[in-house]
Amino acid sequence: MDPSYFITPNPDFGAPEWVFFIAQFVVAIAGAYLTFMHSDTNPVRGPALRRLGYAMLILGLIGAIIGALRRSAIEPFTAPYWITIITVLSVALIIYAIYYARSVYPGRLAAWEASQRGRGARAAARPQPTQRTAVREGAVREEKVPTNGAAPRPSSGRRAARREHKRRNK
Repeated sequence: MDPSYFITPNPDFGAPEWVFFIAQFVVAIAGAYLTFMHSDTNPVRGPALRRLGYAMLILGLIGAIIGALRRSAIEPFTAPYWITIITVLSVALIIYAIYYARSVYPGRLAAWEASQRGRGARAAARPQPTQRTAVREGAVREEKVPTNGAAPRPSSGRRAARREHKRRNK
């Protein structure tokens, strides 16, 4: 292949350019979905997918803009190296995502799961706090009295009973 191909402007917009243009829109939409709409409660996988979504969104939007500028035959963007640069960056993002999924993510997930197992064991071995009998001056709650003169509503007896039951059974 002749290296001058990459720097020679070519205003033709053929099938490979259309594939590139549509693929960049698909990448941008997938990135927007992962960034803004996908909700993953896993504290390791969720942020990783969000970061991947940001990268895909940015790369897809830049590629779509480059494709639109190429399609409208604006002179500096008709050179093939713009599409080549975006394609190389997309391939690099794919390679990094695969590397992250196969090498980095399992280690981070295992570390997080180990910290969760350790957290449960420490919580069970922790001694119970002692009850304080002295009441501070500011801790005494005053009953709410409505301004319209109506009788105050009693608080939920069921809720108070549940709290008391939890306190006794700890």
